[in-house]
Amino acid sequence: MLPLTFQPFGILIFLSLSEDKSQWGCAVVQLKQKLRFVACAVAVALSWNSGISTAAGIKSKDTLKLDDGTELSLTWLIPKFENAAPRALVILQHGMMRRAEKMLSIAHGLLAKNIEVVLPDVSDSQFLDPLFPESFVRAFGKKRLDPAGQSLPNRLLLAGFSAGARFLSHVAALLPNEEQSLRGVLLLDPVVGELPEQQLGPRLQVPYFTILAKPSRCNAEGNVFSLLESGRFQTIGFRLKTASHCDFEGQSSDMLCYLYCGQSSHKNSDAIKFFATEWISGLIDSDSPHSDYLPGGKVFENWQQLGIFDTVFK
Repeated sequence: MLPLTFQPFGILIFLSLSEDKSQWGCAVVQLKQKLRFVACAVAVALSWNSGISTAAGIKSKDTLKLDDGTELSLTWLIPKFENAAPRALVILQHGMMRRAEKMLSIAHGLLAKNIEVVLPDVSDSQFLDPLFPESFVRAFGKKRLDPAGQSLPNRLLLAGFSAGARFLSHVAALLPNEEQSLRGVLLLDPVVGELPEQQLGPRLQVPYFTILAKPSRCNAEGNVFSLLESGRFQTIGFRLKTASHCDFEGQSSDMLCYLYCGQSSHKNSDAIKFFATEWISGLIDSDSPHSDYLPGGKVFENWQQLGIFDTVFK
């Protein structure tokens, strides 16, 4: 067993993992208030090897070489539908202090709809670098094939969580239009800063959809809400009444996030995954998802009747 100890957010964590990374591991967490508990989880490192098959496709990894010579890790979910090429490519971005694997819950929902997904592993320092979006766009623009050797789909959508939403909003504005058609942008509980370069990128003439959690320390007290509610940044979507920041990671989230940011009813994470998947899928072949999934639509109203939305953006 390999003992690992680290202390993020003032929490002492001791983790034991087996040598072969395939056995059960237990994390013993001790808060400053001396509250102790044990939680066990299966180590998932083996599933990150290249070429692992999933229910609807293949999970693989490669790297993106940046201007400065460093390499950015990319995780790919490549659909395998008989006699059908992937409908589109989605760049799905995690948030600050997180990793690509934390967005796999939403990624698998997209994969099931024959949508290829790439998840970049962006560091915190890269998120904070105002020049990084341009470096990323230049490097990704040279990408022609996925790890399976297939040409990348022509239709592109961007979906980012937290600081990843802000990052991709700037990426969207820098994308060339010659080869890939940007179909839309999905902002999942975006967090903005005080500096101009830490705001959302310019609003483009493509559809924007947004889902927000309740204000908390993990989303800067929901500091993007007033911008969206005022209509100064036009978007369609909603804010969830009780959702935590972690709910956007769904089943891919972890105890550390729950401890620091909280956890809420599964209805919230279900709603996030459902609408994220349906909106993205609907934008691939149309300028708008089906009206059933928009405010006033039949499916949207059914969700609204559950009482989980506190604000709707139209």
